[in-house]
Amino acid sequence: MKLRRTLLLLGAACIAAAPALAQKDAWPSRPIKIITPTPAGVGSDAFARIYADRLSKALKVPVVVENRPGALSTIGTDAVAKAPADGYTLLFATGNPFTLSPFLMPKLPYNPEKDFAPVSEVLRGGSFVVANKDFPAKNLRELVQMAKASPGRISFASYGPGSTAHVGFELVQDTAGIELLHVPYKQSATPDVIGGQVMLGWEPPPSAIPHIRSGRLRAIAYTGSKRNPALPDVPTLAETYPGLELFSWVGFWVPAATPAAIVERLNAEIVAITRAPDVKSAIEETGNEAIGNSPAEMAAVMRREAQAMSRLIKAKNIRLE
Repeated sequence: MKLRRTLLLLGAACIAAAPALAQKDAWPSRPIKIITPTPAGVGSDAFARIYADRLSKALKVPVVVENRPGALSTIGTDAVAKAPADGYTLLFATGNPFTLSPFLMPKLPYNPEKDFAPVSEVLRGGSFVVANKDFPAKNLRELVQMAKASPGRISFASYGPGSTAHVGFELVQDTAGIELLHVPYKQSATPDVIGGQVMLGWEPPPSAIPHIRSGRLRAIAYTGSKRNPALPDVPTLAETYPGLELFSWVGFWVPAATPAAIVERLNAEIVAITRAPDVKSAIEETGNEAIGNSPAEMAAVMRREAQAMSRLIKAKNIRLE
């Protein structure tokens, strides 16, 4: 009788504890934070806020954006690497902290391969190689001919050593067998390209398209895998040199040990948001392509780009100054 009473009490205790355990294990049950390593209002920050709003509605919890810029995006990226792997801290960033920074900054505070789990790549886009409206070359083939006739005389601007523009122009030089003159800037070089003080620039669609349409800049080529729908008459690099492309992309990551079920749920919600007609349209209006892929597909993109960047940076001995 005593044993039966003890078992009944244990059973009642387990039943009473079950709701508490379920509540503890339920995800999400509190606010989620999206860390983006860019300043507020700059780069992909606007899209971080779109996704935060849509995720909040889908998951029924507040989702906030926290800007943690600095040190080539490593500050914000490292903050996510060191966050609890519980699904309440997400990274929204370009691929650079994973595919570029590791080869330019050997003492990264995080391990790009071991500290993160990819969730989904949400957008992808190339840049425009641009020149002053009076620049003699009208396309990449003519630019290469000019450069071969005058090695080291045609200048290109970048945001500094190791920047996307610097690496991109190095890739063009390596592929085409030409030599250009690198002119690093600490801020936008667009005014100087327009004015002819520096001959070439590497500009993302939002900043390049208005100047190209107004005639202040000439588009030499687009660096993405296919022509930009906003300027469909501008050929890609690959149309002259097959396989030559360089695009920027943005995605979501979580700390590596985040439970697979949470990663799957986040992926499903983020893909649905990316493919929503109004979000897809907003992405395309900036000259980018809406992606919305799986964690495995995103990981494959990271591996391919990291391998390509590693080879190029080592071959060209690109260093941060």
